[in-house]
Amino acid sequence: MRPSTRFALAALCFASAGLTSAASFDCAKAGNATEKAICADPGLSRQDEALAALYQRQLEMPDAGQWGTILRRDQRDWIAVRNRECKGNAECLKQDYQRRIAYLSHPLLQWMGRYVQGKCPHEGRFLDVTPGDAGQLDVEIYICPNPRGNMLLQGRNVLEAGQRLRVAEGGRCTRTFQFAADRITVADGAECTPALKGVYVRDPRRSPFELEGVK
Repeated sequence: MRPSTRFALAALCFASAGLTSAASFDCAKAGNATEKAICADPGLSRQDEALAALYQRQLEMPDAGQWGTILRRDQRDWIAVRNRECKGNAECLKQDYQRRIAYLSHPLLQWMGRYVQGKCPHEGRFLDVTPGDAGQLDVEIYICPNPRGNMLLQGRNVLEAGQRLRVAEGGRCTRTFQFAADRITVADGAECTPALKGVYVRDPRRSPFELEGVK
């Protein structure tokens, strides 16, 4: 066998081996157009590996209560939408991965969730926490059940030392949100109406991105 032929065969074997071990899964078992597109594109493969590492880091977050259960559901939902919307379109996938990597990199993501006070969905209130810009958290409180337009509070701020977040509503009203694993204790400041104080408990079955309220 000529040296050039041996070199070509070796290069082919190396490329095949690299393709099989690319991404965060076994490319030899790629089962749909999305997975095949990831394995065929080195840039996408690197994004998939980076995302998998971030996802695992989030799952291993200490003292985060039900966060792992919530994140697994969230990841399954993202994968389903990714496969349905992008299919094998590499550019669509790269943009989607870029957004997802930024999302999983948020320093306060482990507090995300829907926190319930009372007997939602029949009565009570729920508090939605989602990641905001510049390392902040967004908080919104609604009445249960949630017909559109019944928001009681909307605010955003950074989490202070001791896992405390303050939201000023103008005037002399500042509410304090004390975060702990799967619980948020809300304290009303002076002149705050309506009263929203109390303990809100995170429900791992619910998503803060649901538009029509707790089901």
